[in-house]
Amino acid sequence: MTFYQRRLHVLLIEDQQCQVELLKVLLESQSFFAVQLQVTRTLAQGVNRLQSGIFDTILLDLFLPDGQGIEALRTVQKFAPHIPIIVLTAATDLNMGLAALQKGAEDYLVKEHLRESQIAKSILYALERKKARRELQVQIERERLMARILEEIRQSLDLSVILQTTVDEVRKFLQADQVVIYRCYSPRASRILVAAPSSSLPANGDRRHIPERGPDSNGEPTEPIPCQTINSLRQLPLDEITLGPRAKDGVLIIPIRPQKPHQEDCLWGQLVVRVGDQKRSWLPWEIEFLCHLSSQVAIAIQQSALFAQVHYLANMDGLTGIANRRYLDHFLEQQWQKLAKHHQYLSLILCDIDFFKQYNDTYGHLEGDECLKKVANLLKKVMRRGTDLTARYGGEEFALVLPQTNKQGCQNVVIHLQSVFKQAQIPHRSSIIQPYLTLSIGSATMVPLPNVPPKQLIDWADQALFKAKKAGRNCHFSFAD
Repeated sequence: MTFYQRRLHVLLIEDQQCQVELLKVLLESQSFFAVQLQVTRTLAQGVNRLQSGIFDTILLDLFLPDGQGIEALRTVQKFAPHIPIIVLTAATDLNMGLAALQKGAEDYLVKEHLRESQIAKSILYALERKKARRELQVQIERERLMARILEEIRQSLDLSVILQTTVDEVRKFLQADQVVIYRCYSPRASRILVAAPSSSLPANGDRRHIPERGPDSNGEPTEPIPCQTINSLRQLPLDEITLGPRAKDGVLIIPIRPQKPHQEDCLWGQLVVRVGDQKRSWLPWEIEFLCHLSSQVAIAIQQSALFAQVHYLANMDGLTGIANRRYLDHFLEQQWQKLAKHHQYLSLILCDIDFFKQYNDTYGHLEGDECLKKVANLLKKVMRRGTDLTARYGGEEFALVLPQTNKQGCQNVVIHLQSVFKQAQIPHRSSIIQPYLTLSIGSATMVPLPNVPPKQLIDWADQALFKAKKAGRNCHFSFAD
């Protein structure tokens, strides 16, 4: 019985006919494996055969008409870097054999001392050593990939960056056609977060228009992201794959399950790897590697969500639930730089609740806090675009930042705001203007300039607000007016 159940394909590069015949006899008479031998008599012929065929091992004479010594070995290695090479030397050239081992040959055989068991064992040992080195190299590459992703997790709390790095590296490492991570909300609802290659994302999917905001309070990226699934994945129903990895039709699906304290882990999303060959069998180490990777991604999701919550709380006004002054300044600076590059308009609206001190004196400070919350909710209703920002400017003053909005667009927002407040009819019996809550509004619009600070726009809107108050309140002034 042979050790190898399949036939081994051996290429012999030897110019001496007597040695060729001897090796044929020895290989055919050994019982360790079946062999199919192909013979070439020159180095050039051997290289041509390597380029057109598949071989398990190479027997190379180091003294050929067109190549000798280590140079001949290097030539073969160049065209067959992954095939084990056994060199043939004469009894007087043992130093050459040792030099060949140092340069990457798996073994060397002395022609004068060839035996059938010796050559068979040399081939088998060469194959096993090559296989072991290959597996070790794959293991090293896996560990390097894992280390790169872990380093990305440690250095970045931006979940979109971490996820994109993951799919890019997995696709490169496994040589897959497509790698996707998508978020699962229910067995019927999911949203693609990242894909590699990025061109595989659907071009006409619904998009969320919330750029330049960073992660939301759940730690998920809020950049424009397609919301529909990729049809080419032929994804499986989610309830079929929640218990573990699932492979089907060239697609491997690994669940991503962050574990929350004092809670059972739940399906957050899935890492999906697709290859073109639908009959491809996934190796155990590939599944194990991706499962381990998904656990690291789950940790990154938890870290990002925690950071996002802290970030959200740090930038949120604790009373009204909208952005605070700190985030307002940050957002305004961010938009200023962005719009200055594209020479686009930026509008700012400042609002002040009329006679709010009297409101507090009449209804009490607790009711005054509730009033501020109501005003914040009304302002949020007015903001229709994800690129806009509502913030508490300070005390009873609020700010609305409107990127890519000219003077007329700003005027339309103000008109809508006044209409919303008029319909709300929040009681204010201490107001000397109306028995309902009213706002004084100042606005300013400009195209940001790189050498001018955003404070210029704030000053202009503040001057317009002062004019509105001086004109009797419950009205709007634009700085341009």
